[in-house]
Amino acid sequence: MDTTETARATSAHSAGEEGTLLIPLESRATRAGVLALTFVLAASLAVVILGPAIADTLVRRATTAADLERALAWDRRDATLHARLGWIYQDGGDYARARAHLEAALQLRPTDAYAWLYLASLADRQGDHARARHALETAVRLNPHDVTIRWEAGLMAFRWGDRERALEHFRYVLAVDPAQGDAAFQLAGMLLAPGAKPASLLPDDRDQLTNVLLAAIRSEDAALAEVAWTKRAAFAPPLPEDIARRCLDFLVAKGEGARARMVWRTLVPPVGQADGNALWNGGFEAERLLGWGLDWQVHRVWGVDVALDRFVAARGSRSLRLSFASFPSLDFGGVWQAVAVEPGREYHLRAFARAEDFTTRSGLKIQVVVPGTVEQWLAETATISGTTRDWVPLETKVQIPPGISLVTVRLRREPAREPEGNLGGKVWLDDVRLE
Repeated sequence: MDTTETARATSAHSAGEEGTLLIPLESRATRAGVLALTFVLAASLAVVILGPAIADTLVRRATTAADLERALAWDRRDATLHARLGWIYQDGGDYARARAHLEAALQLRPTDAYAWLYLASLADRQGDHARARHALETAVRLNPHDVTIRWEAGLMAFRWGDRERALEHFRYVLAVDPAQGDAAFQLAGMLLAPGAKPASLLPDDRDQLTNVLLAAIRSEDAALAEVAWTKRAAFAPPLPEDIARRCLDFLVAKGEGARARMVWRTLVPPVGQADGNALWNGGFEAERLLGWGLDWQVHRVWGVDVALDRFVAARGSRSLRLSFASFPSLDFGGVWQAVAVEPGREYHLRAFARAEDFTTRSGLKIQVVVPGTVEQWLAETATISGTTRDWVPLETKVQIPPGISLVTVRLRREPAREPEGNLGGKVWLDDVRLE
């Protein structure tokens, strides 16, 4: 044995003692095979490491099921992607592919509540209600606090005629997610037993009731707002004033007179309320005009000063005084009140007025209109102008149309139709009644 062979034998013997396998690479074929094996292992490792990242990038750009399938090819173990494809395919009517993807998702992640929900929906579409119920119950059990799952569970139970189960889910949605409260309230209301009160659908928690009320205002659901308000009013402390005023403004804007009056009476002292008078503070006896809600509101305009007069009154101790210093073209309607009325009823509008040096052919009158983008005129009194020795009555009959529960009573001065001098003088108004 020559020196080279001796060295090789010694090296091989040493390596064997250390447990290391050395592969002789003298032949070109051996070296090529090892290189190919290295490339295969590296590629496999790259797919394992980079596949999920590539799939995630493709998912973000995907707009079709085919795009999602290409993403899935990079990461076959993405349970969320399987579930998403299952939902898309069932929505498109390809139930076989939908089931394959959903079952794959559940094999990878058996606790995926949404995959179970999608499987329930698929079984429901295929008429397999027993399987649908099992899958739905599993989804709810896995994630009982997910509002979307509870909402879908309520809809399915509603379709199956399972009244109690549907009510249970809709009540939960009402309590937890006010954003869907309107729809949940309407659906749950359809399931109520005859004679049951809608308030029974709402949660018994003060803060949750407040959230339901705010959601009703956002969704412009006056019926839900009324029920939520009534039930919330039984809890202490009362609603914050800003929320109560938002509710009131919403009801006034919707023309809900009776509901607005119910809220209004909880916000203000009864000093402005007179028996039989639909108007609030018609005698102007309150210390000040609140300027919001169902009290008198004043829109300040140049040339007209509006104030309470504590020295002149037809009855009581105060009246409303309007002082004019303007042009004859003045178009004024800046004092008004939103008034809750009974639909279809005839009312008698009456007030006492007094004028001093209010020289014009277009005097001040009281109008009643139905508010809206296009106002509906209902009635108006005669005008007052010039100088009166004493208080004079302004009155008229007002017929409220059916379906109308809120009107606007306002003071009105229209521009003079013929040339005349600048407008000056004063007008007092007191004891305004609508009864």
